Amino acid sequence: MNNTPHTDWHKTPLILANLIGLLLMLSWLIEPTRGLWLAFDEQLFWAMNRSLEWSEEWRRLWAIANNRAFDLVAAVAMLLLFAHQALLRDRKRLQHYIAVGLLMFTTLLLVMAISKEIPIERPSATAQFPEALRLTQLVPDIPTKDYSSDSFPGDHGLVLLLCAGFAIAYLPRLHGVLALLFMVVFTLPRLMSGAHWVTDEIVGALSIGLIALSWLFATPLHRRLLDWFEQQVKRLFRRFGLS
Repeated sequence: MNNTPHTDWHKTPLILANLIGLLLMLSWLIEPTRGLWLAFDEQLFWAMNRSLEWSEEWRRLWAIANNRAFDLVAAVAMLLLFAHQALLRDRKRLQHYIAVGLLMFTTLLLVMAISKEIPIERPSATAQFPEALRLTQLVPDIPTKDYSSDSFPGDHGLVLLLCAGFAIAYLPRLHGVLALLFMVVFTLPRLMSGAHWVTDEIVGALSIGLIALSWLFATPLHRRLLDWFEQQVKRLFRRFGLS
């Protein structure tokens, strides 16, 4: 279990994470690797898009998975990992886990706001290829996200990656592994619907997530912020007579 990460600087992970993130982004922006990424995007998109012809049940499965309400399932799955640890396995440190949750929520808001300012506009695959199969047309009775005028970086995948990073840092190893599994499972529907390219996730979301998480957890920043949030939580508990 790694409930209290170290407070000092971890220079090697910090440098490696930032280097990988920057190289990923550069490989997507410049030739000759950009052409390889784009070819990979198109091949994978068409393979998944053509699979929507398989059966009505298959189409409805992915239509449901791309319904906005299904996003709540992803959020609840991640939340349950933290709730299981905080309420069932380590209840004595409940205030600590509440502070972790507040820090995670603040991090999500900040990183997502920054990602929105990246000056890259990229339409989704379904916007680029009018002939592509669209879940909104194939399964019209289920509201589905299968289109985006600006799909880079993958915001859905970025949020899940950040949550997985917090799970790895503050929860037992099994919880971290499950968080990574949830990240993959709940990112896949957006790729199947064509609302995102695969590089929106493995380049855009991954590069931003690696850089953000490294500056948070490979430096003293997370400890200082967590200490502040824990103090606020303790004050609230005392104020309401819960401590």
